[in-house]
Amino acid sequence: MHVGAFDIVQYDCPVVQLTENVRDSKIIVVGANVTEIERGLERIYVVIFGDEHVLGRSMSKLGSIRNVKSYEIIQRRKNQIKLRMLIEKTSTMEAAVNYDAVPLTAWIAMDGFERWTLGFHTSRDLREFMKRVSEVDYIEKYRLAEISELTLSQVNYVDMLFFVSGGLNKLTDKQIKLLSTALELGYYDWPRRAGIAEIARKHGISRIAAAKTLRRAERNLVSLSLSTFDGFSHSRPRISNTSKHAKRS
Repeated sequence: MHVGAFDIVQYDCPVVQLTENVRDSKIIVVGANVTEIERGLERIYVVIFGDEHVLGRSMSKLGSIRNVKSYEIIQRRKNQIKLRMLIEKTSTMEAAVNYDAVPLTAWIAMDGFERWTLGFHTSRDLREFMKRVSEVDYIEKYRLAEISELTLSQVNYVDMLFFVSGGLNKLTDKQIKLLSTALELGYYDWPRRAGIAEIARKHGISRIAAAKTLRRAERNLVSLSLSTFDGFSHSRPRISNTSKHAKRS
């Protein structure tokens, strides 16, 4: 299967428009029903994340977005709201349906773009999808890989979800912050662009404290990875392309 991960600026998508208008909002499209797409409609299920202020502004803005036909709240929890929405069809979704794309993850919208991860049965379908999307919307960046169907069938998604939603909670906030800083500064690049001293200075702690915290975080991640992915196939996907399109005019 040919797999593509795309960051798409969708000009006709109300979810993307919402993230453009409400700062710090993050929206995940957890499901889509496209049985009415020939009538020009999509039914989607979205979860909006944010504090009380962000959620209030999001709900206020939602009613004024033209291509939202209707919506209803189906679940409300602290810092998140789940909605069922009926929207006008989007060009990217129509292209995905026309080229038999298989959604491999939820869609994630933030900062004015939406990330799609799709599987295609042929490389031609993938190329045609990208061509069609680029005619109407804008693919900010993408990454493509060819993965065997056997490898996909061996992935245990329950374990994957545990790793993401439950396992990572074993990391402390401090460990996550230091890991993020280390990645941002290039601590894990080769050759390294920053050392432990730069990480410690950014957080106002000693080098020894930074090194100990980072080592514990790394140990926890390795332990989680080994326990979660034990038994997975070790065959690796062949990466066929990584690219950025030219800047928008």
